[in-house]
Amino acid sequence: MKKLGLILMTFAIAAITNSAFAQDKLKMELGYNLSAPLGSFKTNYVSNTSFRGLTGEISYAINPKFSLGLNLGYQSYYQKYGRQVYKMDGNQTVSAVVSNTLEVMPLMARATYFPMGGSSSVQPYLSAGAGVNFVNYNQYFGEFGDAQFSSPLGVQAGAGVLIPFGNKLNQSGIKLGATYNYAAYNKNGLSNLSSVGANVGVVFALR
Repeated sequence: MKKLGLILMTFAIAAITNSAFAQDKLKMELGYNLSAPLGSFKTNYVSNTSFRGLTGEISYAINPKFSLGLNLGYQSYYQKYGRQVYKMDGNQTVSAVVSNTLEVMPLMARATYFPMGGSSSVQPYLSAGAGVNFVNYNQYFGEFGDAQFSSPLGVQAGAGVLIPFGNKLNQSGIKLGATYNYAAYNKNGLSNLSSVGANVGVVFALR
């Protein structure tokens, strides 16, 4: 997984660097994302859907069907649990209100495939990415808490539609999609960080 992420990121950076000679194929995307935790992330830490998410991407259109990009995101998850008695290390117990916060910032090299090749007024797409997730973990038992930072590797898969404003290769438009995200996070009772998200964004042609 690590090698795949490095390879995809290298290609994305190279494509973006070369875009100075072909700016008509360079695009920027800014979007809003909501995300629902899955698996142990949901059962052991936060079950609430997060409505605090943003995404951004710079991409380069290799041809009408394929583009490579560098994607950066931010998602904040939070949940407070009512007062309960919790068993701690050393057979100690504590009665406290627990607050869980997790902030995830994925940095992904992402490839996008448009099967219609720009020939349709509504363009479906599939995407896949790999990279690193910057994770801030915080858990508070009343006034006492634990904060940790880590950077596990992760992958992403997505699908959706692009509704362009024009009819050129590098269209500006509105993008609607869904993503599945996975991070190899194995700490604090979590076997991974997996989630499914829904997003809407605006794509700008950089000229």
